[in-house]
Amino acid sequence: MKRWVIISLFITFIIAITMFYFSAAKEEDVMVFPEWRQYYKLTPEIIKSDAHNAYVEIYLNDKAKDAYIKVEPRFKEGSKIFKPLYADPQGKHMARLVIMVKMQEGYDSDNGDWWYGVYDESGTKMWYEGRIPECIDCHAMAKETDNLFSRSVMKKLNGIHTNEFEEYLKD
Repeated sequence: MKRWVIISLFITFIIAITMFYFSAAKEEDVMVFPEWRQYYKLTPEIIKSDAHNAYVEIYLNDKAKDAYIKVEPRFKEGSKIFKPLYADPQGKHMARLVIMVKMQEGYDSDNGDWWYGVYDESGTKMWYEGRIPECIDCHAMAKETDNLFSRSVMKKLNGIHTNEFEEYLKD
């Protein structure tokens, strides 16, 4: 009987340690972005995003900046794009922060190896993350610019009237 008590306690201990390890690892795996406002601000003013049905600004880290502005066909691993989405054109009411991060090759090869995130305004509270089907489906239209609508955004910033989808949708 004493032997079974010791075995039971040992198994309980192993289960507790395993649960602690995996719950701690999961917390560490959640990406946070409290620094997002410190990155390069591409948009001098808030612009309309037809895709998000919102008003947006665009922030880029150094790895994403040149590729985005030059409308390159491939972004570097570690590229980060941040779009705060606002309900109003003045940017007074931020609804959420959407984020794209270029992951290592093989993360999601069919979809450009992009990770997607939807966060609160601080960039620290994650609501959705990873391979978000709605994000993937929409961005699939822009495969020639690495799943980003950089071409239409740059046209808009250069004063050329455009809708994000106009050059991707076929008549």
